[in-house]
Formats: sequence, C-alpha cells, structure tokens
Amino acid sequence: MKIFPLTFLVTLLPFFFSLQASGGTISGFVTDSTSGENLIGANVFLEGQLTGNSSNEHGYYVLHPVSAGNYVLKVSYIGYGTASITVTLGPEEKKFLNISLIPEAVSGDEVIVSAEALTNAREISLSQVDLSVQSIRDAPRLGEADLFRTLQALPGVIAESDFSTGLVVRGGNTDQNLIMLDGITVYNPSHMGGLFSNFLLDATRDAQFLKGGFPAEYGGRMSSVLNVISKSGNARKFTGSAGVSVLSSRLSLEVPVGRGSLLLAGRRTYFDQILTLMNKEFPYYFYDFQGSFYQDISPYDRLSVSGYFGNDVLDWNQLNFNLKWGNRTVSANWRHVFSPQLFSNFMIAASNFTTTVLLGGDQGVNSSNDVFDYTVKGDLSYLFSQRNILKFGFEYKKLKFNYQDIYDDRTLFRLLQKPVETSIYLQDDWQIHQRWIIKPGLRLSYFTLNGNKIYAEPRLSVKYKLRSGEYLTYATGIYRQFIFTVQDEYNPTFINSWFAIDQTVPAGQSLHNIIGYERELWTTTVLQIEFYYKTLDNMLTYREKRSSVDEELGTAVKAADFFVPTDGYSYGTEIFVHKKYGKIAGWFGYTLNWVKKSLDNYTYFASFDRRHNINLLFSYEIGRNWRFSLQFNYGSGFPYTRVEASYEERDGGLVKRRLIYGQRNLFRFPSYHRLDIGFSKYFKWLGMKWQFDTQVVNLYNRENVFLYEWDFDKNPAERTIISMLPVIPSLGISTTF
Repeated sequence: MKIFPLTFLVTLLPFFFSLQASGGTISGFVTDSTSGENLIGANVFLEGQLTGNSSNEHGYYVLHPVSAGNYVLKVSYIGYGTASITVTLGPEEKKFLNISLIPEAVSGDEVIVSAEALTNAREISLSQVDLSVQSIRDAPRLGEADLFRTLQALPGVIAESDFSTGLVVRGGNTDQNLIMLDGITVYNPSHMGGLFSNFLLDATRDAQFLKGGFPAEYGGRMSSVLNVISKSGNARKFTGSAGVSVLSSRLSLEVPVGRGSLLLAGRRTYFDQILTLMNKEFPYYFYDFQGSFYQDISPYDRLSVSGYFGNDVLDWNQLNFNLKWGNRTVSANWRHVFSPQLFSNFMIAASNFTTTVLLGGDQGVNSSNDVFDYTVKGDLSYLFSQRNILKFGFEYKKLKFNYQDIYDDRTLFRLLQKPVETSIYLQDDWQIHQRWIIKPGLRLSYFTLNGNKIYAEPRLSVKYKLRSGEYLTYATGIYRQFIFTVQDEYNPTFINSWFAIDQTVPAGQSLHNIIGYERELWTTTVLQIEFYYKTLDNMLTYREKRSSVDEELGTAVKAADFFVPTDGYSYGTEIFVHKKYGKIAGWFGYTLNWVKKSLDNYTYFASFDRRHNINLLFSYEIGRNWRFSLQFNYGSGFPYTRVEASYEERDGGLVKRRLIYGQRNLFRFPSYHRLDIGFSKYFKWLGMKWQFDTQVVNLYNRENVFLYEWDFDKNPAERTIISMLPVIPSLGISTTF
C-alpha cells in the first residue's frame, strides 16, 4: 500500500502541465482513408523544416512548438500515398488536423525514404522489431500464418521445439516474456501443446516485439515484451475475410456501427474430424474468438472494448482422459486528449487462464490451475517540444492463482495465492542536438506476497548518430519478475502452470546490457549488430521429490516446498539484415549465444543454450501474381540430461517406474535444421480478392530429435528417438470481401 500515494501523484500529473511552452501546435490522428484504422508510426513533418514526429500506437501525432506562418505538412507511411497539406498557423494557435492516407503500391518515393530516415534518427529502436501482418503472411507456415512462428525466426529468439510457439529470448525461459493483447496480459497464448498461437491475424493490426532493454512503461517480466494490437475494424464499409486450410477454417467480419466499428473473428480446427474419416481417433480441437468495438464520442475521446476467448479440448473417453485449457480476456479503454500536448489512454481489463486434467475417471487424478488477472492501467505522454517527450503512468493488478491436485477424492495439494502488484513509471525521451538521444526511466513496483518492499527498476537507453543512416546504441536496466511457471528441466512441458512468489523465495531479477550498431545499407534494408549480456537471478526451478499420488500436503504449501532459486546469465552476439518491403522482402539473422545456470553450487549449460543459430526468411514476387517464400533454420543441439538407470516403486497395487538422471545437461542433442517453402497465388474471382497457398514444412524430412526415450525392461537398455515434425504438405485458400 506504500506505493498508492505515488500512484495518486502520477494520476495528478496532467493537471501540473497547465503552463505550456510558447508557440503554436499542430496535432491530430493519422488514419487509413478506406477503413478509418489508425496508422502507427506514420511520419508527419513540415517540409523544409526540422520539425517532425511520428504517430504513436493510437495514430496520434503532435508538432510543437511551431512558429506562426504558412507551411506544407507532409504525411507518409509505407504502403500509402504521401499527403501534402497547406497549413496556415497563427501565433500560439492550436490546430487539430486529422489526416487520412490513401493505400497504394509501395514505390521508391524519395519523400517516403527521407521520412523513414527522419523517424529512425529520432527514435531508439534497440532490440526492437515491428512486424506487419503482411510480412507474417508471407512466411511459410503449417496450415496458416502464425505470429509466434515468425518471431521465432528472429535473431536472439529460438523455439523449444517444433511443437512449441513459446519464445525463448536471449536464453530466458518462456515465462519471462510479457505478452499482451491490447494492453492486457495473456498467460498462455498457444494451442495444441504450443503448435499454434492464439492470436488471429485477421483481427491483428500490429505487433511490436522488444527483445531486451525495454523502457520503464513495461514491467513484470525479465526478458522481452510482445505487444499485439487488435484492428479497430472498418468504420467506412462492411468488409470481411475467410480462409480454409487442411487444419482449420476462419472468418472475420468488420461492420460500421455509429461513429465506430465492430470487428468479429473466429477460427476452428477440425483435426479430429479428419482423423475420424481416416478411421483414427484423436478427439482434439481448438477454437478462438476475437473481437473489438469502438465509438468516437468526440474528436478527442474514444471508448473501445476488445476481447479474446479460446479453448483447447481433448476429450478421450476411451482412455478416461480429459484435458481442457483456455484463455479469456476483455479490456475497456478510454483514449483522451487532455490538450494537444498531453495524450492519455486508461484501461480496465480482466484476464483468465485455466487448465483442467482428468485421468482415470471419478477416482483418478483431477488437476487444475486457474489464473485470474484484474488490471487498472493508465499511460500518458506530454510533449514539451519535438526533442523532449515525457511518458508516465501506473498499473494496478489484482491476481489470483489456484492450483490443486485431487486423487481418489483426496486433496493432495492446493496452492491458493491472491497477490496484488502495483507499479508506477516515469520516462523521458530527450534528443540532444542532432546526434544524441537519451531515454532515462524509472519503474517502482510493489508485490504484496513478498513482504513490504518497493522495488526500484531504473532504465536507460542512448543513441548516437555517427553519420547519416549510421548509429550506435546502448541500453541497460533492471527488470523484476514476481510470477513464474513450473520449469522442469528433465521433462518437456506442454501446458504452463502459473504461481506467484512468496516470502520463502526471492523475486526474479535481471540486469540487461546491450550495445548495438545500426546502418542503413540502402533505402529499404537495415543492418543491425547487437552485443548483449544479461543476468538471470532467482529463477525458480521445479525439483520434484514425490509421486503425484503420494501423501497429502494440504493447503499450507509454500513456494520453497517445490521450487529452488537458480541464478544464470546469458551473453552473445546477433546479426540482423532486414529488407522491409519490395519485390524481395525478408531477413537473415545469426545468433552466437551462451546461457548458463547455477544450482546447488553446480554450474551447467541451460536447457536453451544454443551456440549457433541461423535463420533465413524471405519472400520473392516471381510475377503473374505469384510469390515464393522460404524459411531455413539451423541451430546447434540443445543440452539434455541423460537417464542413467531406473527402478520400480511399489505402493500397494500401484507400480511406478522412477528414473535416475545423470549430471544436468551434460550431453547435447544433434544439431537442428529445417527448410520450409511456400507458393502463393493472388487472383480475382466473383468480384473478390483471393489467395491460394501451398506449403511444405520440413521439405527434406529432417528427423530432428525431440527427446530420447529409454526402455529399461531390456538389457542393455534401448534408446528410441522421438522426432519432431516430419515433412508436411498443406494447402489453403482465403478471400477478402
């Protein structure tokens, strides 16, 4: 509760900005003329002047201070025509000017190129990647395009396996990533054991990914941030899209409503139905629903609501096995312009992740995990001048974690936690002259279950311009984490179970240090080289000492009963060549990486230590509305702990085989490599635009090792290789109307 007075002070900051710097102001929103969608990162500048800025994540821009006079306002955005507007501004005048851009084919327009350079010169984008929906669709995929699969092709990011969309970022565990949909935390955004992510591209407008050194406005995680922003919906006319692939079908609709729009999108797999036709049984499917609704109640105010609902279902009655898990989120936002220089967005939201496992009927195992998150959040920014923007805000989270195991009608284990996490932040984006940009920040966090402590998390980013199109960058910061998932280094996990720390274990902490070099190779291509070192302290590793059907532990359970803090560190180098758009688009990435952990005075390579990782992803327009795409990944083998022996444990009539493991992660799997290709055909039919896709995953059928399984009933014991995905062809067709 000590942090509440500080939170209250932050909410009052807007009223302290009544004294504004002299000069006029031009501000407003940049939108798509055909849909009304806000355009993020549009370049807005005065021709022949040094005054310029970019639209924020809500499409809002502001130019200040501007002297009285006549100007030509230029607005550009990739994939849109450049707008030129004559503006006459009087002394101290505040002009509110909304601008709509017309979509058109990307060209080599010099205004676009110079505007892109202007944006890059005034922003620090260290370890940051912004992905368009089209770039995700252009990548080869299994069945349909997937955001997380594309992120896994970036340098510094690896996948746990072919069966996982989890993001391992610079050696951090998958639970160390803050994943948000419209500002609300999503706790397990994956399907089918991680084979697909939850987010529907038909309902997604933009995705911003920060691999490290992220600013003070983000907290609660130690490794990275993924911010997924939903489409607002078409406010001009009724539109929609639909698609069918070998695994799923999807449909989205956008309907103008009043002074806004309604968007609804859904997807359902039919893997279970296909296997039934093949006289095989695997009764698994999943479905998603995602939607958003907004109304502009004034030129300065917008109310919006967005939500997601999805479930995975595996109901295998023949085996007395039932597994369900799912996410539900809903958020309401109030976007308000207090003054041309003071922009704000306030949110209230709720998120729920739940899993249920039933095995063996009424007298068998009943396991469940529920996570509830109720959030109130405010983010504000004040522009003192083109060179100085102050951002500040607060976040209040009321959490609930409920985990229990029931066997034979006995409650063996229950963990019920109800923590509150509160934080405030302040950060300043300050450009010094033409060469230096600094972004200092501070986040203060308070977590109720870990004692009466306020955690300080200072952050700093710096950018120096060597010459036109060439920059040096540096970022550092302290990052705290109060909630974790069960991390079992001996066995792969398919479903995350979340829990919060308490007074028996310390809060997680990470220190980031990143040095970067960036150079524009030519107008559409950027080279980035980054060197990073980060500590990973107080990670909680699961150390199982009992059978799941042993004696009851009851409800008086502490985190230290099952988890032990481990420390680690990660360091390496990344090379990233990114061609953002054009006839050929894509990237090449290489990562050289070391990840180590320490447990019980023993230092070992972490499970995600991959020395070399190479990714090549590109698409090529081959003419006559055809596009070819290719994705190749090579990675050194992951470490693993070898099983040395086993023994039988008997408890009455119950017999369980226990495994004896050797030294942690002493051995390594063989290297991993896989090639995926795809062809897309674009055409018009029945007055609608169509896209036909054919893909081949793992083209040369590489048998990458998922794990080794040992048969100790034989002497000597026999090892069986469990492989990842085989060669898989797929087809799909989609349309927009």
